[in-house]
Amino acid sequence: MLRSRDPAPSSEPRVKEWSERLDSVVQKARLPRSVQALYLRPLRRKPEFGLPVCDLQLRSYSVRNLEFFADFAVRAAYYLKLPVSGPVPLPRIVERWTFPRSNFVHKKSQENFERITVRRLIQIKDGHPQAVQAWLAFLRKHAFYGVGMKANVWDHESLATNQTIFSGIQPTGVPHLGNYLGALREWVRLQNAAKEGTRLFFSIVDLHALTVPQDASQLRNWRKETFATLIAVGLDPNRSTIFYQSAVQAHTELFWILCTIASMGYLSRMTQWKSKLQLPDNANLEDSAARSRLRLGLFSYPVLQAADILVHRATHVPVGEDQRQHLEFSRNTASSFNHVYGPIFPSPEAIISPAKRVMSLKEPTLKMSKSHADRRSRIILTDSREDIFKKINAALTDSELTITYDPVRRPGVANLIEILSHFDGRSCDEIAMEYRSASLRALKEHLAGTLSDHLEGIREKYLSLVGDQTDYLDSIAEQGCKAARANAELTMEQVKVAIGLI
Repeated sequence: MLRSRDPAPSSEPRVKEWSERLDSVVQKARLPRSVQALYLRPLRRKPEFGLPVCDLQLRSYSVRNLEFFADFAVRAAYYLKLPVSGPVPLPRIVERWTFPRSNFVHKKSQENFERITVRRLIQIKDGHPQAVQAWLAFLRKHAFYGVGMKANVWDHESLATNQTIFSGIQPTGVPHLGNYLGALREWVRLQNAAKEGTRLFFSIVDLHALTVPQDASQLRNWRKETFATLIAVGLDPNRSTIFYQSAVQAHTELFWILCTIASMGYLSRMTQWKSKLQLPDNANLEDSAARSRLRLGLFSYPVLQAADILVHRATHVPVGEDQRQHLEFSRNTASSFNHVYGPIFPSPEAIISPAKRVMSLKEPTLKMSKSHADRRSRIILTDSREDIFKKINAALTDSELTITYDPVRRPGVANLIEILSHFDGRSCDEIAMEYRSASLRALKEHLAGTLSDHLEGIREKYLSLVGDQTDYLDSIAEQGCKAARANAELTMEQVKVAIGLI
């Protein structure tokens, strides 16, 4: 009698079902998420331009299933070299309903039900469209039971893929040393280090200056002085687009459109209008004194700033640490607009200046500002050598004989050391160690000489531009305005099509 032989085992590996995979994961000890993230760190890719490509929303009634599949999706994106972020928890969806069990209307005759949907958001930025489609196809093939997927894939073929850098400065006359170290010198560095194809827009935001009362003739002179300073510090009109904000009408046009989606609650939490009105940080619109002094232009200042950035589709914005809040508002506004009308604006990224805040020479606990009553509290870029030496020698320090770097206990001396480090290239501790046995007078003399030598070329260039009688500055301004208008009109055409004005 012949016995039936068992079939030979298949050489192909058996694909486990999701239930088996999940059970095996639960049974075996897994590394903590923080340790797993450490091992996966080499696979991460940071977005270069910040353009959104795909938003994947996962939904499930089970947190366990949702977290498992979200982790699976992120790992798959890592291996496809896609810049992925998430999973980010989204607000839960709670559904409640009542089912009557009898015709009698009382509580015992009703049965209440509740269903909670948990959600996670995974975002892909700067990913190649084919790689994103392959990622989504892989997730559909290995879909996990009980987890729903909804993907929004955006097409940015009509938008430029190169970097666009935008920043602006208010026309308050010739900038001071703090403006130069915190912004202008960084602009020149970005211009000189920019790759081919990078577009740079630098604006004199004269409309922002109108948030406080201005004298017409003085504002007119300040605009010209600020424009001349931008050229004098090293911005090249052939490489960068330099223009007046008020000469490009698209800024105010987009401002009004963004006002229709901007949040009053978000604006009320901004610090700009509070600091301008000298109100505490916890002030709000319920305060009658604040409402009586607040003007709409000052309150909506961040919306116009967002329009300045988004109308040129800026991908990067060089800002100081104190302006980070405004850039976050611009990012939020761009996201809100894209959510309602479709992907039009990229999400701008901040380029934080490495320079520390330059403090006042007379009150080193306050930042250097033109609003200070004492003119000796600030160094203007066009100050003469004699003026620089006088202001530095009159800078407030202390009576200690040695020189140490202690910003908390000795803010005046620390401010001088920090200013010198910006031009010297060494750290503050190294400079303090070199001058530890020297006198404060020697430190001030060296700093004043360094400042004067560095600013001499800027001063001479500025004076030659202001004294030029050939309308050179006007021609550069007109050239920059034409280029800015052309770029802004491309954005506005897309915006108008998206909202239905075209």
